[in-house]
Amino acid sequence: MDIYIARADQQSGPFSEEQIKSMLKTGMVGLGDHAWHDELEDWKPLHTVLKLPPPTKPQFAPASPVGDQIHFAAPVVRASLAHSGQPASFLSRLAAHVIDYLLTAFAGTIASITVWLLFLSTGPDDTAGDHPNFLSLAFSITGWLYFALMESSPKQATLGKMALRLIVTDLNGERVTFGRASGRYWGMILSAFTLGIGFFMCGWTQKRQCLHDILSGCLVLKKS
Repeated sequence: MDIYIARADQQSGPFSEEQIKSMLKTGMVGLGDHAWHDELEDWKPLHTVLKLPPPTKPQFAPASPVGDQIHFAAPVVRASLAHSGQPASFLSRLAAHVIDYLLTAFAGTIASITVWLLFLSTGPDDTAGDHPNFLSLAFSITGWLYFALMESSPKQATLGKMALRLIVTDLNGERVTFGRASGRYWGMILSAFTLGIGFFMCGWTQKRQCLHDILSGCLVLKKS
């Protein structure tokens, strides 16, 4: 079970239950901190998640003074989710995809009409009808550049995902590269070829990943 920890307005994880128990022994986390995993609807105290007795006094992580500031020790596992929250639900991802589909369909239509007009201007009237593959290619390239460029940008999201406060990250919660975002986009073809099951996999996989997320090593997260 992957568990995320929240303390002092900062989130980290995922951690295994064994790692968290080890961190409890060293004081890296406290039983009063909040925790979440994909079987919970909301954050709960860590002692509740681990089914342990509640803390009898306030607990703090080891800290070291630097000037007038106090800095908490970092988690033993580097998996920062400072800019994100919990894995996105199937319905929020579906709503974002519908928005993106409408946008890319509109942009792809404009691109296809432009290609068609270019053929008309450079050859006989019947030439454009002989090149349906170029029109499909214009549609595909438009969608690829839209998803790959925006998901690898500092925003880490398409316009649809921005509307639903979703972002795309790697498995460590970091921004993805253009190449990884491209792999995720073309991986959607495999998700579609499984009769759509690849898309529905985010409803039951541990990290709520679709097939193309798993293949590209990506996560879709709901911003906190």
